[in-house]
Amino acid sequence: MIPLATLIGNADTRTCFMHKSLDMSNLYSKELLNVSLSYADYRSGINEVLSAPPAGDQEEKMRPYIINNVEMMNGFDSSYRVSDELRQALLDASPSIWLVLTEGWCGDAAYCVPLFAAIEREVPGKVELRLLYRDQHPALMDAHLTDGARSIPKLICLDMESRELITWGPRPAPLHRQVIQWKSEGMQLRQLISKVHDWYVIDDTRSTQEELAAMIQAYSKEH
Repeated sequence: MIPLATLIGNADTRTCFMHKSLDMSNLYSKELLNVSLSYADYRSGINEVLSAPPAGDQEEKMRPYIINNVEMMNGFDSSYRVSDELRQALLDASPSIWLVLTEGWCGDAAYCVPLFAAIEREVPGKVELRLLYRDQHPALMDAHLTDGARSIPKLICLDMESRELITWGPRPAPLHRQVIQWKSEGMQLRQLISKVHDWYVIDDTRSTQEELAAMIQAYSKEH
C-alpha cells in the first residue's frame, strides 16, 4: 500500500486525496444531495443524451467521447473487482457518502466512476454513491479545483451528517504526475488520451484502489 505520508505530504501526489481544513458544510445541503444521482440514474442520463440529437456544437463535439466511454463503462460494470485491502478498509470504516463531480464525456471518469459503483456494491451500507454533473454545479466544482482547473472526476467524501471528510481525484497520483509531464512535453490531445487509456489498462485499477483504501483508512482514523 502507498504510505499515507507519501500520499499527503508530497506535492506531486497531493491530487490523490486531501483533507479539508475549512468548513465546507454549507456546500452540502439536503437540496444538493436530493438532486444528486445514483449510478444507475447517471448511466441512464448519459444514454438519454445519446438517444437525442446533439443540443449544440459542443455536445456534438463531445458525443464520440461519450459513446466510447459508455462502451468502456459497460465492460467495467462486469469486470471490476474490489481488492481485499479495499474491502477490509470498507468493513472497518463508518458509513459515508461519496459525492462525485463528473461528466459523461470525461475519460478519467469512465475508468473511475464504475469502480466507485463497484465499491458501493461490495459492502452494502458502507458507501452511498451520489453523482453530480460538473457543469451544473460550478460553485461546488470551484471549491475543489486541482491545480486551478475544474478537473474531474472529483470524489468528495462526506460523513452521514454531510460534513466533508476528504477528497480524491481527478485521477490516481502516479498517472497525474505522468499527465503533467506529457503536457509539459507538448503532447497533443489525441496522443495524450491514448497514453492515459494505456496507463489505465496496464494499471488495472491497482493504484486507484490503493489510494482509495488509504483514503478510507485516513478518514476512519479521524472519525
